[in-house]
Amino acid sequence: MGNSGNNNDNNLISHTKNIFGIFIDYVKSSFVDSIIIGIANFIFMWAMEMPWKILISILMAIANLIPSIGPVIGALICGGILAFFDMKQALWFLGFTLVLQIIDGFIIRPKLFGDKFGVSGVLMLIGMIAGSALFGIPGLVLVVPVIAIVRYLWKHVISKS
Repeated sequence: MGNSGNNNDNNLISHTKNIFGIFIDYVKSSFVDSIIIGIANFIFMWAMEMPWKILISILMAIANLIPSIGPVIGALICGGILAFFDMKQALWFLGFTLVLQIIDGFIIRPKLFGDKFGVSGVLMLIGMIAGSALFGIPGLVLVVPVIAIVRYLWKHVISKS
């Protein structure tokens, strides 16, 4: 009997480590994605000789940490800043941001998040809609690790009981 309890303790520790690992991987992937977005913004703005390229690129990288709505908010704020200097450049920036977010949403994020967590892009999209409807911005931010953790628990704990 004593050994059975120890086995359950080891399983609990193992599952806790795996769940914590999923969350840490999500945070790392989010930062990598945001850095990619920030660098791409900076390169575009440098090539287009736009003002405030460092500040705006940092703001866009930070905004990108919030899935879906963050890049929209960041683009509107940063586009507004650029509009004070040159409306044409602001429109170029907004167009570039739209293209970059499409590339991020369909290529970069699924590669960084979906493959690592075993969560399909469709499930992530459904989760983002449900997460934002139920919990707002925190629901958007945490939906991917929550789905990945639920998937892990289903696969390794619930279905094996």
